Amino acid sequence: MPLQLPGRENRLSEPPAFTVHEVADEIAPATDTPYALYGHSMGARLAFEVVRELRRRGLPQPTRLYVGGAHPPHLRVPLAATADLPDDAFIDQLVRRAGAMAELREEPELRELMLPLLRSDLAWIKRYRYTPEPPLDTSIVAFAGVDDGEVGPSDMLGWARHTARDFGLRTVRGGHLFVKDTPEELARLISADLAGEVGAPEQDELHLWLGESAAGAEEVLRRYGGDVRASACEADGLTLVAVTASHAAGVAVGLAAATPEAVDLSVLDVTERDQIEDAAEEDRHWLAQRAVTARRALVAGAGHGAAIEPFPDLGDPGPWQVQGWQVLHLPLHTSRGEARGAVAVPYGGARLTLFTLKDRTR
Repeated sequence: MPLQLPGRENRLSEPPAFTVHEVADEIAPATDTPYALYGHSMGARLAFEVVRELRRRGLPQPTRLYVGGAHPPHLRVPLAATADLPDDAFIDQLVRRAGAMAELREEPELRELMLPLLRSDLAWIKRYRYTPEPPLDTSIVAFAGVDDGEVGPSDMLGWARHTARDFGLRTVRGGHLFVKDTPEELARLISADLAGEVGAPEQDELHLWLGESAAGAEEVLRRYGGDVRASACEADGLTLVAVTASHAAGVAVGLAAATPEAVDLSVLDVTERDQIEDAAEEDRHWLAQRAVTARRALVAGAGHGAAIEPFPDLGDPGPWQVQGWQVLHLPLHTSRGEARGAVAVPYGGARLTLFTLKDRTR
């Protein structure tokens, strides 16, 4: 059931103004039966705030909160800074960074119709201020477009801190507007998730399972019907397991402890240790975690004893390209604190899916 905001689609003649309370009023009557919410881009933050408002009213919470293509609410949205740019510059930013229609550059009627709405959306995001409250007692599943250069999978992982229950991440084909690029794939994944189904990964897909126990590859593999393979890494009571199709190229994972203990730098090259030593003091720990987890993943993939080149820039957000491997960095939120993981996959990338093992009923 689509919830149409004023000023959009078939409500274009109305001013594009709304409040969280108004949207919550529309959803409240439907909360007496099991329900889930999906919000995309600005709609993700709006859906998040609506769930918090419904909680304040003492109404039933959704079974799932699905969010797509949106920075988590505690972080700023870089694209929102474009809201006050002149028309041409504003459109250029939207087309290049958010997948907006290129026709906006050339068609005056379309510009006249769409620009007030687009500016209104970004102005809402720019005005938005996150107020800390307890995490939701609702599972969150985040979606990221594989070609979205504005909000990638690593950004979407930040939504994990806003739920006290299980969290999932799915990377789907398409750009920032994958909700319109591949609506059938999105609908299929949501339907499968609501049904509790976990299908085997496809050829270009990588499943990750994050467990806050000694759960290892064997427990994860029991969730599949076979024809998959797995690799795992453990640190400080956490386990990260990677699963691929049995005929897909191999992958490997690395994991750093969530506790703020000193990281063992002995596995690093001297030039990497020098980079950490030369960095600002407040940056040294997370740089060390990134380097060590990436090194662990590469060693697991290439084999112990393999010569691995040093990483030239530990501050590079990545993915890192190293000797036929692509290293993806994973900021992970756990009940033990903020941890870091890394996955090494062959060049070409992979669609990333992450599950947590908090909820044993899944």
